[in-house]
Amino acid sequence: MTTTSHGTKRFKDKVALITGGASGIGRATALRLAAEGAEVIIADRNVELGTHAVSQIEQLGGKAVFMQVDLMDDTAIEALGRNVDKRFQALHILVNNAAILRTGRIESGEWLSNWEPETQIGLRSWVLMTQVLLPAIKEEGGAIVNLSSEGGFLGRPGQWIYDAIKAAVVSTTKTMAYEFVDYGIRVNAVAPGWIVTEMHYGQHPDPEARKKELETTPISSCIMKRRAGPEEVASAIAFLVSRDASYITGTTLHVDGGRMGMSVR
Repeated sequence: MTTTSHGTKRFKDKVALITGGASGIGRATALRLAAEGAEVIIADRNVELGTHAVSQIEQLGGKAVFMQVDLMDDTAIEALGRNVDKRFQALHILVNNAAILRTGRIESGEWLSNWEPETQIGLRSWVLMTQVLLPAIKEEGGAIVNLSSEGGFLGRPGQWIYDAIKAAVVSTTKTMAYEFVDYGIRVNAVAPGWIVTEMHYGQHPDPEARKKELETTPISSCIMKRRAGPEEVASAIAFLVSRDASYITGTTLHVDGGRMGMSVR
């Protein structure tokens, strides 16, 4: 049996689509699934980053294609679904990862301009994406993972829209698990804690220095006292979409260093 550094190729002959797959957790997930044999579709708005991620995968001996999509545009999502149907016989894995975070406190009204883009990308678009791609997943059954967040369980000042959306991801994941179970489709969510991605250091004057600082500075908000890398979330996603998780559906896996459900001293 062919193996990789991650073990057996669990996703050989499987097709996986990752929204927001050009960077952060999405890119790490694309790389991980490709390393384990999946043919990966990177769905993202950013052509430069998307094609770079495809090149990374191909250089490592994997298979990937980039499909540009603007998640603010329902017609673009529907067009992507038609493109997937045209190019692939079936879709086995869907990772709804894309989201944006904009801050704004309730009292100030700053949140008003953020409402539409955040809810469109963080909620409406991935539900529509799932609806559009469902016929392709039903062909052979498969697995869906939706990205929630620790914020969906905490609530934080200035981030109430993002956190409310991530709470909705959890309940919608349960609804999808109920609705799709008879098609042989499992649906779960992952709720990451503080993950070091471009979202946190990309706009810094010295991104690499800021990235290193985030990776090495201890934190007190979780019992492991550190932030995680996107690869650690990708590992959890890979588990949930694999046959190793064949009896798991409708649940949320916390990848947060022990923050939720633990007493942080």
